[in-house]
Amino acid sequence: MASKIGDKVLGRRKELKMTQADLAKNICTQSQVSRIEKNEIMPSSETLYQIARRLNVSMDYFFGVEPVNNTIRGKKICEDYLESKEFETLEVFVDAQLQTVLTEYEHRYLTWVKAVCAGYTKPDLEIAIKMLEELLDNPIKHQDYELEASINSSLSIFYKKLKDNEKAENRIRIARSIINENNLFNEVAAKIYYQYSALLISEESYEDALEMANEGINICIRHNILFLLDNLIYVACGAKQELGVISFKDRELCKVGYGLSKLKNNTVQIELYEKELKDYNLKN
Repeated sequence: MASKIGDKVLGRRKELKMTQADLAKNICTQSQVSRIEKNEIMPSSETLYQIARRLNVSMDYFFGVEPVNNTIRGKKICEDYLESKEFETLEVFVDAQLQTVLTEYEHRYLTWVKAVCAGYTKPDLEIAIKMLEELLDNPIKHQDYELEASINSSLSIFYKKLKDNEKAENRIRIARSIINENNLFNEVAAKIYYQYSALLISEESYEDALEMANEGINICIRHNILFLLDNLIYVACGAKQELGVISFKDRELCKVGYGLSKLKNNTVQIELYEKELKDYNLKN
């Protein structure tokens, strides 16, 4: 994960021997600069742009963007922030990137990321859905099947949140088809199956959640993917528990998931597993 933006602002300001008042002049208040440097607030993209100009750095400086010759500028940053669900910070970063000269492919990827951020930070999911639908209505020559699967999966999740089950099912079906037809049996596939199965659990659609989680587990096992396998096992066992069909074999699988979480030091998942294993009375 990149350093926090406030740390970068503070470090660069001190490097230039500039006071908070100097930095804030005609941009914001000194108090706001102080709160930014303490990582208490996230500046808007416009404020951050003005701060960057005052500090004589590019916007990339604050996010530790990899060199320009990468396929997508800032992709690793996007992935890290998506993984940690820091959507508000990520949205500022993406807004800054979208103001630069981009290839069609970069613009498509970053617009998808921005839509995901909008879907999780705005109360109106229709904004995010419109952005994603426009992407699918305007395909580009560069075909990245992982990205197309992710766009469809995100649309499915947002449709599901709006209780539009028919559209949600259609989009997740398309995402699954893209994965299968293009042999995308990788971390992207695992993430799609996990995110959708977790959503179904939250909607109390336990049978559908179990189907999706099991499909994700099978992909992980067949293709030696550890990424999110512990999460998928947890969802599958949770769904079976809710359906009242949990077996001893499932409880043993739950212990395997717990071991994987400990191996990955996935502290959140470890706590969830320990609670479940206590209920099963199987914790060693």
